[in-house]
Amino acid sequence: MIVTEDSLFRSSTQFKHWSFTKPQLDAQRRTTNVLATERVKANVARLRAQRAESDGPISGVETGSGTSTPNPGAAPTSDLACLTAEEELKIVDDFCERAVKLGTHCGYNYNVIATCIQYLRRFYLYNSPMTYHVQNILRTSLFLATKSEFLRENVENFAANSGRNVTAESVLAPEHLVMQGLRYNLDVRHPFRGLKGVHLELTQIAHGKYDGPGDNSTSADIQSRMQTLPSSTTNSGNPPRTKATVAALEARITNAYTHASRTLKTAAQYTDVYFLYTPSQIMLSAHLLADSPLTLFYLSLKLTSSSPIYAKLLSTLRACAELLSSHRLYVYTTLPQAEQDAREAVHQAHVKALIAKLKMCRDPDKVDLVKLNQAHKRDAVGEEGLDEHKAKKRKLAREGYEKESDAFWGPELGK
Repeated sequence: MIVTEDSLFRSSTQFKHWSFTKPQLDAQRRTTNVLATERVKANVARLRAQRAESDGPISGVETGSGTSTPNPGAAPTSDLACLTAEEELKIVDDFCERAVKLGTHCGYNYNVIATCIQYLRRFYLYNSPMTYHVQNILRTSLFLATKSEFLRENVENFAANSGRNVTAESVLAPEHLVMQGLRYNLDVRHPFRGLKGVHLELTQIAHGKYDGPGDNSTSADIQSRMQTLPSSTTNSGNPPRTKATVAALEARITNAYTHASRTLKTAAQYTDVYFLYTPSQIMLSAHLLADSPLTLFYLSLKLTSSSPIYAKLLSTLRACAELLSSHRLYVYTTLPQAEQDAREAVHQAHVKALIAKLKMCRDPDKVDLVKLNQAHKRDAVGEEGLDEHKAKKRKLAREGYEKESDAFWGPELGK
């Protein structure tokens, strides 16, 4: 049995558990949003009713944000505006960009940062920012990424670098929660290494040293074909009048690599391509955006244009490239600086408004994850010291959480 890169990926947890179609992604996010909205409204209504009962009709009652507003004693939640699934995704996207800034500030390599971003995107596919604030989950995800990418990092040092009022306890408190949300699948397959491989192989071709699959052409013939490729900046498709030199080919290959690498570190991280495509497809799509003639030439060495797989692959790559190029940061590269600044100001204002809305519709039961973690630890020790009423209440709450978990993941497998 020949083990190929494709067979290795198909055996990975990323393919088995974190690969979706676009309709599946949209449906899951809507389901997550509906369940979170119902839970937030129920918990806020309960909290309001409890406060109204204990303080009287003229007292302030606590909203999901932890603030107090006048309430005549009723507990409806018609005034509570929860986030939509689209708004939740925009908030998660913004915090993915913040993850890059935090990871860069901490001095981590991009594999760690990219892994953290994918942890965030995976976690919030089945959890809502209204339930667990992204700021808390971001720090824990980044710390987990340092461990899964074999980077030794002390949690005290990490907390000190993560901002003011960040403690080691606040980083570790949601760790088990995040692990559950990730289904304990910490492996993330990135497209970066594949891009480096393509860069090296194209460089070998430019020097007339290609040694790989293809037709019966010699390495010199393949080099000659590369030298007559049309420029990536022209749309005519006509070959140049003179052959490109080896130095010119090297410069072109390096430019394509730089452009594709930038796309993989920005648009690929902030869109759903990891859920929808394989790492090699993402890499080739980024290279296609960087230099279409060069990428098509490279593909022609691996597959003949008459192959049915070739047409299917090219269609997939173009669809992935379209998604990558639709992200605002990619679009910015084609705009004047003044227009970039204007669009970014509008975008940041919109995100700021969404985060303000999030503050007013958070689940009051999940605001303090440190205290929640401490409560779970007390439960783990045992309930011998609790009176019968409290023990029964905790048991019912725990059963409720288990039912919610079963709704997402399915019941526990039988032994």
